Amino acid sequence: MREAIKIITVWLMAALWLPSALAFQANSNRINPGELSVFLDMTRGIDEDYIRQEISAVSYVRDKGFADVHIIMSSHRVGNTGTTYNISFIGHNEYSDMNYQLNYWAPASNTLYQTRRGYTEVIKRGLVPFITASTLSDILIVDFHAKDTVSGEEREEREVDPWNHWVFELYGGSNISSESTRSSMHIRYGVFADRITEESKTRIRPYGNYNERRFDTDNGTIIRSTVRGGLDSYHIISLGDHWGAGIFGDAVISTFDNIRFSFEAKPALEYSLFPYREATRRSITARYQIGAGYFSYVEETLFFKKEEILYGHALMLSANYRQPWGTFRSGVTLFHHLHDFKSNRVSLSGNLNLRVVEGLGLNISSSYSIINDQRNISGEGLSLEDILLEQRRRQTDYQFSFSVGLSYTFGSRITGIYNPRL
Repeated sequence: MREAIKIITVWLMAALWLPSALAFQANSNRINPGELSVFLDMTRGIDEDYIRQEISAVSYVRDKGFADVHIIMSSHRVGNTGTTYNISFIGHNEYSDMNYQLNYWAPASNTLYQTRRGYTEVIKRGLVPFITASTLSDILIVDFHAKDTVSGEEREEREVDPWNHWVFELYGGSNISSESTRSSMHIRYGVFADRITEESKTRIRPYGNYNERRFDTDNGTIIRSTVRGGLDSYHIISLGDHWGAGIFGDAVISTFDNIRFSFEAKPALEYSLFPYREATRRSITARYQIGAGYFSYVEETLFFKKEEILYGHALMLSANYRQPWGTFRSGVTLFHHLHDFKSNRVSLSGNLNLRVVEGLGLNISSSYSIINDQRNISGEGLSLEDILLEQRRRQTDYQFSFSVGLSYTFGSRITGIYNPRL
């Protein structure tokens, strides 16, 4: 009883102290007048510590609501040729009429140091108009480099690409782990061949994977393995600011999915409500896809098929927003086989990362699929080992996932001091 009374007393003291502490925090932690406050809204993989260290003239804040400048930065890998970084600068307060975007291109040959130095230099240039309009303008030093004096003909000769925009990558690797009673091995290999221009993009990607798991038990050794390989390919052409068309070709070998060999060809047409150049900040698209495929199975399926040709079509709707209030992504896919409307699949997914109020963030993520198109499931049944080790695909009517999370940040508004000790 005494312990319970102590716990209740501590909670009552905390409940009485916390509101006054928060009020003190809200009134005392203010950005110094004249300083330019910046909020970094970065995707994973961006070195924020490096940015803060190299651009130390501004103040970095922990919440978008405190910022004079909200910097949204996203990265988009362009095949295996490199990565495009889209950097949006959104002004608030007296800078609310300043809103623009800069880009940085990092070729695949870049080192990590070169890439982070590159996008940091672009961020510096993007902050110049804000600094010029603030009381920090005295810290600016303008330096112009000499203009390239190479003639137009010489520049064209210099820019000739003997590879005609094709970029190739060979990869391979393995993971091996072992204990006294179990071991596992994973081998992967493949080739990327990509060609990307303003008018089109093409990919040819053969690949392979082998997984093996071994368990020593009192009844002997259990070995289970899966093989997956195939070819991913597509050719997509641009049809203006709102339309795109393409054809997708996929070949698959997968013991997990009971597929000895399959090949599908699927033409597609896509419409974008907003111009494609705005896709880094907002996009709403609709895609229609139709095609046919040949399927050969390792074991006879539940439909008593060892091989078959299937025709199907799908409608895919998606929306993506990345704005100062947060991020939102959602998608809907409707599919069915043409020979049987009951052989269908409906998939829905969504993710919301929302700034509710100052310091309070809400994240909701969910996906749900109604599955009636699993024509590849083996009719011979699965062993207990295959089920427990998840070595073979099992029949299911649906898939569902959901997650929700809240975060609340308070304290000093200024963040970003870089201290690498220990």
